[in-house]
Amino acid sequence: MNSVIFGRAAIVAALLLGGGVLLAAPTAAPSRFAESAEKAAEMPTSALMQTALAAFRRGDHAEARRSFRLLAQRDIAAAETLLGTMAANGQGGPKDDAIAAAWFLRASNRGYAPAQLALADAFAKGKGVPQDKGRARALAKAAAVQGQPGAAQLASRLGPERYAMIGTAR
Repeated sequence: MNSVIFGRAAIVAALLLGGGVLLAAPTAAPSRFAESAEKAAEMPTSALMQTALAAFRRGDHAEARRSFRLLAQRDIAAAETLLGTMAANGQGGPKDDAIAAAWFLRASNRGYAPAQLALADAFAKGKGVPQDKGRARALAKAAAVQGQPGAAQLASRLGPERYAMIGTAR
């Protein structure tokens, strides 16, 4: 069952794919945070994305993460992919490969090539998901078809599935 994700990643993926988009906010949020969150929630998508990217560029990862989460609620695959990247790098929270893979999976299921490549890399290395080079190659090929830089090279490095058993004990 190479398409099954085990352990913590399964729980995270189930939450993300089941609609519970891991949007926990501080329980005792200051009124300033509540006001800014309310304003951000009302912003047009393009303006909110610009705000999130500006916060990320200036190193305010907590603010960037909040804004990207609002965008993820709007099903914006780029924001989901950036949340995955931030989780993988420990930006704005603890480093967590399983959460990163879950965000990549969510965006990948929307056909977003950068997420497909990031998820392919996770499966190739077994980061946050069980290592599955066949699935990694399929995702990399899907991203390559869309012209994602680096995707064809990853698919090529992983090699065709028919050669995967060469050199393994039976």
